[in-house]
Amino acid sequence: MGNRLVGYGSYLPSRVVTNADFERAMDTTDEWIVERTGIHARHFADKKETVVDMATNAARAALKNANLKIDDIDMIIVATTTPELDFPSVAVTVAGRLGATNNMPAFDVRGACTGYIYALHCARGFFTAGMHERIMIIGAEKMSRFVDMTDRSTAVLFGDGAGALIFERSTSSYSGIIDTVVMSDGSKFDMLHGSEDHKIIMNGPETYKMAVSLMPDAARYIMEHAGITQDDIDWIVPHQANIRIIKSCAARLGFPIEKILITVDQHANTSGASGALALAYAFDNNIIKHGQLVLYPAFGSGLTWGATLIRV
Repeated sequence: MGNRLVGYGSYLPSRVVTNADFERAMDTTDEWIVERTGIHARHFADKKETVVDMATNAARAALKNANLKIDDIDMIIVATTTPELDFPSVAVTVAGRLGATNNMPAFDVRGACTGYIYALHCARGFFTAGMHERIMIIGAEKMSRFVDMTDRSTAVLFGDGAGALIFERSTSSYSGIIDTVVMSDGSKFDMLHGSEDHKIIMNGPETYKMAVSLMPDAARYIMEHAGITQDDIDWIVPHQANIRIIKSCAARLGFPIEKILITVDQHANTSGASGALALAYAFDNNIIKHGQLVLYPAFGSGLTWGATLIRV
């Protein structure tokens, strides 16, 4: 059983935080931030705006784009690392907010920056098993909750937002979510994690070294598993963590920068929302066209890493 992409949507908070804002708040400069990260601006949710709010807005946009109603969806999966509440899940709360009456299953996946690929991996399995007809996959994060404004090495890296994709079951096996691979290594926990007081703890050099090794490894694995080469790929949509990581991964894979979708300059690192937000941006701006083949690799805390191959 295959599947196909039928709708997408995104949401970004209205507040835009520029590098100039950080210059006023800490010892840093726009030049320093851009040189090391490629980030010029990011969106921060206000104090009252929650992950559920952002996920719901992205879901509404995806339903409108697909010309569907919420009860046309029979599963919601949300990738998030930053929910305000321990329970219930963001996914089931979004279903309630949208007025679902069909008792669909809804659950969250917590894979940090690789979370959206973990969610796509789950959806692919459900489609392959023939268990569901139409699945909405949302990535939503409020990373600003964890920003330590005294730590310039991490504070400038992150942003908030949400993206959603809707897939439905199809007779074609070479469309939609074609293949996925997800991996983890819990022994590297200390490299990147959240503290008990909701601060980001990161060993920057080690994180960079692992990211530029494991993301290309996942990309190569999935291309080999799918029986394709880099010439078959139209676009790479990498996790939008850092421009240096993105460029290094592209070079290691031998992909020209012209085939790499880059939104980190506008959105910063939105963790589990990164890939869906980037794809929505590409669709809205007619960058990625219907029928093209997209490779989406990611790396995150855990450690977690993986890749997805999608025919859009």
